[in-house]
Amino acid sequence: MKNKKQVNSDDKLEKLMEVAEFARARDINEAETRHKVIDFVLHDFLSWPKNRVAVEEYISPGFADYVLKKSNGDDLLFIEAKRAGVFFDLPIPHSNTETSCYIGIAKLLTNENIKLAMQQVRAYCFDTGCEYACITNGLEWIFFKTFEKGKRWETLQAFVVRSLDFFKTEYTKSINNLSFIAITERMSLPTLLSSAPPKDRSVFYPKEKISSYSHTITANRLATQLRPIVNRYFGVIKDDDTEFMERCYVSQREYQGTSDGMRSLIQDSLSPYFQGYGVQQLEDTGKGGRLGGRLTKNIKDKRKGEVLVLFGGKGAGKSTFIKRLLHHNAPRWLRDHAAIAIIDLLKIPEDVGVIRSTIWQGLVSHLDKEDLLRADRDLLLKELFYDRFAVARKQDLAGLSPTSESYNIKLNSLIASWKADLPYCAERLVERLAGQDRGAIVVIDNTDQYSSDVQDFCFSSAQEISNKLQCVTLISMREERFYDSKIHGVLDAFQNSGFHISSPKPAEVFKRRLDYTVSVLSGRQSSDEDDFDMGGVDFIQESAKYLRILSREFSNDQSPLNKFLTACAHGDIRLSLDLFRSFLLSGYTNVEEMIAYGTWNFQIHQVIKPVMIPNRYFYDESLSDIPNIYQLRSIRHGSHFTALRILRKLSKGIDPSAPSYFSVAELRAYFSETFGMLDDFEQNLDVLLRHGFVESNNRLDAYSESVDSVKITSYGMYMLGELAYYFTYLDLVCTDCGIFSETTSNYLTEAARIEYNYFTRGERVERVKVRLERVEEFIKYIKSEESRERELYSLGMPEEEMFTAKAALSFDSEKSRVIKSAKKQGFRSGANSGRRSNGQR
Repeated sequence: MKNKKQVNSDDKLEKLMEVAEFARARDINEAETRHKVIDFVLHDFLSWPKNRVAVEEYISPGFADYVLKKSNGDDLLFIEAKRAGVFFDLPIPHSNTETSCYIGIAKLLTNENIKLAMQQVRAYCFDTGCEYACITNGLEWIFFKTFEKGKRWETLQAFVVRSLDFFKTEYTKSINNLSFIAITERMSLPTLLSSAPPKDRSVFYPKEKISSYSHTITANRLATQLRPIVNRYFGVIKDDDTEFMERCYVSQREYQGTSDGMRSLIQDSLSPYFQGYGVQQLEDTGKGGRLGGRLTKNIKDKRKGEVLVLFGGKGAGKSTFIKRLLHHNAPRWLRDHAAIAIIDLLKIPEDVGVIRSTIWQGLVSHLDKEDLLRADRDLLLKELFYDRFAVARKQDLAGLSPTSESYNIKLNSLIASWKADLPYCAERLVERLAGQDRGAIVVIDNTDQYSSDVQDFCFSSAQEISNKLQCVTLISMREERFYDSKIHGVLDAFQNSGFHISSPKPAEVFKRRLDYTVSVLSGRQSSDEDDFDMGGVDFIQESAKYLRILSREFSNDQSPLNKFLTACAHGDIRLSLDLFRSFLLSGYTNVEEMIAYGTWNFQIHQVIKPVMIPNRYFYDESLSDIPNIYQLRSIRHGSHFTALRILRKLSKGIDPSAPSYFSVAELRAYFSETFGMLDDFEQNLDVLLRHGFVESNNRLDAYSESVDSVKITSYGMYMLGELAYYFTYLDLVCTDCGIFSETTSNYLTEAARIEYNYFTRGERVERVKVRLERVEEFIKYIKSEESRERELYSLGMPEEEMFTAKAALSFDSEKSRVIKSAKKQGFRSGANSGRRSNGQR
């Protein structure tokens, strides 16, 4: 049986053949051609909505027959319609089966009818600045560009549809190139009518010729003993560590970052998409805000089953919030009147059978507050299974003496089956709790680690629990997973029962954890009270001093360490803690100097390197949490600046405190029409989404056709305004970059080899000089590339607004400071050579 799509396609083709026959059979006039043929092809076959096609639009000195419009009302394609009787004399086809081809405009102009029609529509296009046009007599269609910079118009190629048979025999090609979706959303015309496809350019990767590229760096001197302490106090808060939870929990969740006095973006706010579904922003008052109130009201009013959803971005602290609200610091009324069952799926494999078993086993275990399921048989039957026991005495046990062996064997078998029926046990336990004036609150946590289908199963399980137990069930979900599930129809029952939690302020998280860790170190001088080695007095004192210095950094909004980690995490506290652990333990972190001086004024290069390559000598994008913004994503036709151009486009004219969403279709159109780089645009937007430089309205964190609008984030503003131009960042990414110039690539390879040799000999100053020369050469190369593109694509921007102009300016201001710092630390290295680690910095 045909599906709906096939039926529609078949109907279109059948109708098309009727229209073609009509057009061929009669010498119809222009009005009939338009009404009978062209209207059908445009609206019915190619699916152009009538509100996006203007008819008989006046353009002095005449009227354009059809004007296909962009979403903003600008002209996209002019069509000049001639009656079917006007014959277009086309060159003979290469074969009898050819229904479409490319023909040079110069050849087409030798036919008078074609020449007059093309010149007429081209004049309309010139008056409005429209680049694309078409002439048709209903049967034959000629699509062409009306102008192209640096080329004579007559030398361009036109795409010619020889007959309406094209739409049947080359159905896929016609839809993929000429339909409404293809032209407006997939920008097919630039590709279809490109007269000069991009010439393949060879790409060279310096790192491929650097033999030491995988060299690792040993951690700093304190790292070995500090690592287990750091992993504990800068990781997940354990369920049984209430003191740690109370001392380090951060409820401040609405905040603004700052960047050189500029207001930055409010972090992790509720998007319009979720507001449209009635999701409420959750203010964390310490008592759970509206969510805590909703849970309390459910229990007080003895409301029947309801599923609540706690939304939050990746690493926003949903689990920590739930544990604190319901486990560590529950409101008194909830503590007295609620039975809490938190089912944590973090370490449960992605198997629906295992997940279902884990949920129901955990549920029964948490709800069995009196341990009845392990009580004596008589008590179990009396207090929990009395309903089924009553039926069994009338049926399975009827006629058996209660003192007989048969009776007891049968009853034991029945009890075993009842205990194995976990949903039944849960129902009985909830009913018992209700008799004690206590309601059940079930939490299914950490479902966002699973694929969409398994998350859908988890939500369905939450609905099942809520319906079966008539209790309130809370499930945590990432926003992008909600979008997927909504599309699949799994969440059709979801209505106004969602709460969005923003991530806490990273600086406050770091500061509290650092201060707490210092108090732990200072209060314990031996390993007797813990499961990790606290070391001797010297280790404890030095570690405490080191952590105190870092704590002070997070009280300063302008601290490079604070700004960098806050920006890179983009609301993902889990990621920010991972990055901070790397920084704490990295061999690049200036531990010795910090301990020696007791204070430290961080420079940005002292932050970037430990975070981007904590345990490697060379940067590798695939192994780093920080991407290479200059990387060539599309080798066929790509640019070093596509990602930065996307960020700049999104940042133009926005209120930094409330950025607006920008249509992805408009972005695609811009990159297609200006650069012809659709694949490069899509790959770069994917990287920007995955790393949090931009954010989609439905919180999908990877590019797909489901992403219809995006906005820039504080991380994106930080990259666009600062990070992309720092000497250390350019120094790290240049050897990992694809390079169009073999000469530049060879230079970067050789410079890396020389620098590494200086490193092995401990010659810090000479090594830094090589790095400076390398970055200067890389800036020179990318500047030549940007200048080439500025000319090629007629970008028309002043030179001072070019990305590479900013990079060169930043480099000039950093160069003397970097050399000065190298000489200063080189001197310290000699003075402290017995305490430093391999001259790694």
